[in-house]
Amino acid sequence: MGLKEKRAAKSIEDQYLANYQKEINDIVGKQIPININWDTFEFDYIKFVPSVCLQRLTDGIKEVCKDDMGKEAMQESVNSIEVFCIPNEGAEDKKELKLEDGVFSLTACWGGHHSGYFIDLTFREFLENNL
Repeated sequence: MGLKEKRAAKSIEDQYLANYQKEINDIVGKQIPININWDTFEFDYIKFVPSVCLQRLTDGIKEVCKDDMGKEAMQESVNSIEVFCIPNEGAEDKKELKLEDGVFSLTACWGGHHSGYFIDLTFREFLENNL
């Protein structure tokens, strides 16, 4: 990861990540750390993390946690969130959501073609089916 990627990642963390982190924690009623694995991102995709990844994730979690049953399920099952980026080529077939040992892993191409990332409804459906 070069200097320009590090600066771009730091800028996203400084401007957006804390706000999304707080919003998700408030929605769920629990601290759920979000770790963005910046070293998996190409430079051009870093700028899409707030809108394409974090906003859709937050919207999906809001739907899951719209009642106490959803909140309790999230609190019991999700302890952290890991975000990974994959190349755009073949992303539609390689993207993946996984919930294992309390870690909710999001692997997609967050800045490529829309078929290579997840929307809020997909996050909601995945969580509702796996909590």
